[in-house]
Amino acid sequence: KLVYLPPRSLVLLSRDARYNWEHMIVNRTTDTVNGNIIPRDLRVSLTLRTALTAPQANEIAGPLPRVESTIFPPRWGQIPETSACSNREMGISTHSSATDRSDLITPETESKHVHAVYDAIATQWHHTRGKRGVLWPGATQFLENLPPGSIVADIGCGDGKYFSSIIGCGSYVIGTDISLPLLKTASSGSGGEGGPQHQQLSIEKETLSTRPAVAVADCIHLPLRTGSCDAAICIAVMHHLSTVGRRIRCIAELARVVKVGGVINIQAWALEQENDSKRKFHGTDVLVPFNAQPKYLQAVNNHEGNGTPSKDAPAVDAKGKGVAQMLSENYDGAEFDSKKNLVIFQRYCHMYRQGELEELVAEVPGLELMESAYEKGNHVVLVAVREHFDL
Repeated sequence: KLVYLPPRSLVLLSRDARYNWEHMIVNRTTDTVNGNIIPRDLRVSLTLRTALTAPQANEIAGPLPRVESTIFPPRWGQIPETSACSNREMGISTHSSATDRSDLITPETESKHVHAVYDAIATQWHHTRGKRGVLWPGATQFLENLPPGSIVADIGCGDGKYFSSIIGCGSYVIGTDISLPLLKTASSGSGGEGGPQHQQLSIEKETLSTRPAVAVADCIHLPLRTGSCDAAICIAVMHHLSTVGRRIRCIAELARVVKVGGVINIQAWALEQENDSKRKFHGTDVLVPFNAQPKYLQAVNNHEGNGTPSKDAPAVDAKGKGVAQMLSENYDGAEFDSKKNLVIFQRYCHMYRQGELEELVAEVPGLELMESAYEKGNHVVLVAVREHFDL
């Protein structure tokens, strides 16, 4: 029997219609309805199946454990402590020890002083960093040396400021970041008008820049197949990871998603800063202030749970508080600078001493350290993937 579905309609098949009937989308270009010939547009058929475990001796196969996200959009890798599902059961990463699973749980330090901060400051971050298009020369040289057509994973891509450079070199980019607001700014195309000349793209490449392939994901548990990328970059990400286990796991995930023979570029903030640097760090684990302007914070008025007022909120409330002060009270952990009329956020950062990144790379089997460098206050390691291991 033929069933005509009007445009923008949906039919759900259940019970006998789903399990006993045969159904298909007929291969033709038109439908005849009440004597009228109607051209066919795109039709989609989705079949939802339950994945079963492999049957064991004297046991009946059952459905695989299920992991449900309690937040929207789902963030891959943020697994509650009560989850009984191993990484292998999730079908992406193969790390499955108890220690590894504990590293999947985001520490409060990172949730409060990294994730929440970047969600809040995303608009200003993109305006003051991404649109300027200031890229590390070592990273751009790394990208330029890749063969044309390479698939590059930009892990912790933020607002996608390296996208134009990757695409301009003839490669394809897949970007992931834990911050959805930052990823939304990535779709604006940081390599457009106003960016540095080397980031200007040809017309045929502009579409790739303005519609990048991005996903919200934790860098220590990536939704990418093993060996699916030719190279990966991880720029200014690892200094936001607060435990050694999570740092090692991040490198292990980079190694997993890059094919054997592929290369990885990792850069992170250095404890040893240059003499003329404005940054001077007196410890390896510090909170670095970010001065946020109220006009940008108002643009992020949908940040989850922050209670930020809308753009139409009054400049002064009934108690005489200005916008900056009201915003500082609505963002958890933010402070109000009355002299500068700014909202101050504190970002957690781990400053890497010389040789520390190399020590972490040595903890991941199958990797070969190709080069170490120091560039403008950052430690850099270039790593080659020689073999894939199940950890």
